[in-house]
Amino acid sequence: MRTPKIGQYEYDRRGRGYRIYRVDSVSENGYTASATEEYYFDREEARRRVWQLNGWGTPKNKLN
Repeated sequence: MRTPKIGQYEYDRRGRGYRIYRVDSVSENGYTASATEEYYFDREEARRRVWQLNGWGTPKNKLN
């Protein structure tokens, strides 16, 4: 499991979709404190948006 980096955006499953959030702090056990930014029903859309917010461009491959 990778450790989230402070200031970067991440996404995770919430309800029927995916929330995008910015990592504001990370505890020693890996839990993050964050503010919810956006919500998507499609995982690929959430992933593309996270890449965009982090300045990484666009993903080269689709998820399986």
